[in-house]
Amino acid sequence: MSAYPIAIYGNGLFQDGYPNPPIAYDVQVEQLNAGITTVILWSIHIHAGGDLYLNDTLFVSDGQIQYATDGKSGVNPDFPRLITSLMTGGSVKDLLVSVGAWGTTSDFSAWLAARDQVKTNLGVLQSTFGVTGVDFDYESQDGYTSADQSMIVALTLDVGSLGLFATYCPYTASDFWTGCLTAVYQQNNQQQIVRLMNLQCYAGGSGNSPTDWARAVQNTPDTGVADAYAFIVPGYAVIGADGGDPASLEQTFAGLAGTGITGGFLWNSGGIWATEASEGQGAPLPSDYAQAITNGLGASAKASAKA
Repeated sequence: MSAYPIAIYGNGLFQDGYPNPPIAYDVQVEQLNAGITTVILWSIHIHAGGDLYLNDTLFVSDGQIQYATDGKSGVNPDFPRLITSLMTGGSVKDLLVSVGAWGTTSDFSAWLAARDQVKTNLGVLQSTFGVTGVDFDYESQDGYTSADQSMIVALTLDVGSLGLFATYCPYTASDFWTGCLTAVYQQNNQQQIVRLMNLQCYAGGSGNSPTDWARAVQNTPDTGVADAYAFIVPGYAVIGADGGDPASLEQTFAGLAGTGITGGFLWNSGGIWATEASEGQGAPLPSDYAQAITNGLGASAKASAKA
């Protein structure tokens, strides 16, 4: 198991390609449990009335998981067994659902309009699959307003009321996100619901500096964040998702060794498995990327040991 927390965004996990995925679902479970510590189901979309969709497939409606049985549209009926296997088979300890994506701010306005129903449906994911947190992938294309901030804070408080934690997944607008942290902390009796900030350092966030974001959190009063550097979890894309190989990832994290950054995330599982399916044996696996992050973050410790 990795010495560091390592998350992966599960792009259509156990659903893409159903019933004939590029890599067998049970193999996906085995590969994730060889170094990944947090799996994030990406992406949950929220429709009018509070129904939850996994990508384009109905997932939860009126407090019921929707399975693809008897000709009915829904998710892989083997989902419960696969999730149980995922959560009991090795390194994976946390399962989150991520709401949103680029161009889908409507997920959050639909959530705000149907808060009670979404809470019910999220509670079903919590009780059925052991979901421990909700990731906010809110990516506005029109700027970030005070109304947006009030919405994110209200929905974060809803997540906390279920006994779940939240993570934020920004790629821009650090002042907006640190403002959300402060408001959540103040409105939740000085208890912070947001556990981590999964910082996008790819695509639109490719110029982000994790340490600059950590300093932004550190310099913002009343966030309830004890360690701003450990709070920032930088993420990078993999081969198959317009990103790099494990060697380049190790080099990137070696540049963060000793800064206080203590983990990372991978974008995304779909890229890894598409590459594995096309290239076969020798293609990088989740464990290779996890080891690269571990090696990179451990670089300063290795250098000190040699001195």
